[in-house]
Amino acid sequence: MIREFVKQKKSTLLCSGPMSKNCIDATIELSKQYDIPQVLIASRRQIDSSDFGGGYVENFTTEEFSSYVRSWGADKVFLARDHGGPYQSIVESSNNLNVSDSMASAKKSFESDILADFDFLHLDPSIPVQDENLTVDKILSRLFELYGHTYEFSKRNGKEIQFELGTEEQNGYGQDLEQFEYFLNETQKFCEKNKIIKPTFVVAQTGTKVMEYKNVGIFKDDISTRSNLSLDHIKKTIGICNKYGVMLKEHNTDYLSNEALSLRPVIGIHASNVAPEFGVVETKGLLYVLNAFGYKKEFDLFVEIAIASNKWKKWMLENSSASDIDKAIICGHYIFSNSKIKTMRENVSIDLLSKNINLENYLKTLIKQSMMRYIQSFRMI
Repeated sequence: MIREFVKQKKSTLLCSGPMSKNCIDATIELSKQYDIPQVLIASRRQIDSSDFGGGYVENFTTEEFSSYVRSWGADKVFLARDHGGPYQSIVESSNNLNVSDSMASAKKSFESDILADFDFLHLDPSIPVQDENLTVDKILSRLFELYGHTYEFSKRNGKEIQFELGTEEQNGYGQDLEQFEYFLNETQKFCEKNKIIKPTFVVAQTGTKVMEYKNVGIFKDDISTRSNLSLDHIKKTIGICNKYGVMLKEHNTDYLSNEALSLRPVIGIHASNVAPEFGVVETKGLLYVLNAFGYKKEFDLFVEIAIASNKWKKWMLENSSASDIDKAIICGHYIFSNSKIKTMRENVSIDLLSKNINLENYLKTLIKQSMMRYIQSFRMI
């Protein structure tokens, strides 16, 4: 369905991070309202199986997340594992597991995804294990081990699964075309030899990278600055994808301008991931309401817990001038499931109802507005 939709509409597919229950609900409601496919891309930190303690989004396990989304009866909403692989879970990195154990852990997580009726698996063994020197061939070896295992497991259990392959973290630069062709050629040979379906998506660098709440990649969307990454280079990357019959998926598309987003379907990018922006939109909205209606104690509590979580640190630019409130906005979605935050939010919601304000509907509206910017720019409607 997705391949046909993108081809017929000549559109780019929006794939959204399930940063919160409101983000999940907004994605499903937009899919049903406009009768369009939507993909929810869950990282292992956000949502994982019960064996790994679930994740920070609603404390959902893989099984609970799938059950919740399926309960809506939205047949055009697809579930995808984002960045599945060794050391993509805190469980593996915090316990400093070796290669063998971290690969076994990744396989177990994927098996839960398959049994929970996920539609897509993003196989991504690009994180070094125990600070090793990780070569391209070593990454491919692990990628194909995961590919073969998950494909065979899905067949044994009567499940249909599609694949997204990635061999490197988004770095904000352009794709190394020679290395990319090598990766796809090796993948094609592996699939033909093992009679495995070829991937639906492959991840490629398109000059995007998210830090704080801006896009800092070399794909410039400021009209005062000429892009350091030419559209011709991106089109060559897409050309390689087309040659091997796979669709290009870019990550870190958050915060780009409408002009830059509207170029995506024009040049032929097939799908784009957006995640942190939707969490930031919801956090900003919540803090705005707390401030506007005089909930100072609650506002301060949110900022205090967000700062103490240290979840903002990975997003900071060098020599950042971000304030504590900025940091809280950047990482706020990580603490939505904190028990103190949930209680505070529930109490504020009840109090606001006396003023005829539905807090959660308000926040969901803000998220939908943000999502609609992509849906419209990507020519999905």
